[in-house]
Amino acid sequence: MAKILLDTNFLLVPAQFKVDIFEQLKEFGDDFVVLDSAVRELKIIGKRKSVSGVSARIALELIKKHNIEIVKTVEKSADNAILKFAMEHGCVVATNDKKLIKRLRIKEIKIIRLRQRKYLIIE
Repeated sequence: MAKILLDTNFLLVPAQFKVDIFEQLKEFGDDFVVLDSAVRELKIIGKRKSVSGVSARIALELIKKHNIEIVKTVEKSADNAILKFAMEHGCVVATNDKKLIKRLRIKEIKIIRLRQRKYLIIE
């Protein structure tokens, strides 16, 4: 099975919707990767004293807990970095970002996303 590249907003799902994404992701594979740009984004969001800040801190803990590989990138745009990495490595991208999903579909990259705030689908 291909690597599964986790986008920032996808990592916020467990705290936002109380969904164990890692348990559900196991049916699609178990080789997870996150880009350093996503980790940086989570750290910035995590400094906020808000619901999204709490969600980001939980996401960072989950990255550590599940020992997810963090890949360095040179791209300034997180979305561009995701597209480039997914194309180069044949990854499936886990995201709920509508604009990114549109770009991934154009490149025919498989997507895993949350449906009805409770289960994951691959398309």
